[in-house]
Amino acid sequence: MLELRKNGFDAAIVRADVSREDEVRSMFELIRRDYGVLHGIVNNAGHGSATIWNRGFHELTWNDFEEVINVDLKGTFLCSKFGVELMGDGGSIVNVASITARTGDTAGIPYLIAKSGIIALTKSMALSLAPRIRVNAVVLGSIETGWVNWLSGDEVRKLISYIPMGRLGKPEEVARAVVFLLSDDSSFITGHTIVIDGGECTACD
Repeated sequence: MLELRKNGFDAAIVRADVSREDEVRSMFELIRRDYGVLHGIVNNAGHGSATIWNRGFHELTWNDFEEVINVDLKGTFLCSKFGVELMGDGGSIVNVASITARTGDTAGIPYLIAKSGIIALTKSMALSLAPRIRVNAVVLGSIETGWVNWLSGDEVRKLISYIPMGRLGKPEEVARAVVFLLSDDSSFITGHTIVIDGGECTACD
């Protein structure tokens, strides 16, 4: 935030639990009060738990699913629902999903279920909110963020062996695609997903 302000941008941090409707409503009321209008939303909040991620199908409980779905899928819905009310002349929404929603996996099952819902929600929102608001998703492969710490060195090397680009993705590479989808450069794109995975899911197409 300090870097944004240093470069002449206004910025604010609001603490809110996106799985709680009252807190999401309050967050967007603050935006309405301080800024009046909203041009873009990036739904990137995700539930992080190595314990749930590593549970096999027979070990999972419905509470595990609820924990993840409430943040990833419900949070995407709630932030979009209250956010569009502030997009007077239009705007762009970018939802964050995962290639595991397309491939399936034996790990992170509640996560991939939630991300599958986000892809479906993206399509429905795009149809419902057009032509005023565009809605797209980025579908991420193996990006070098905190979840990599849940893996052993051998697991990381095995993962990279499946990626044609030969490395994990960088958060900055995702950010550039998100900025494109938020900008007028993508003014005729809605209801679609951009896969950012270094070719990992090429066989999924």
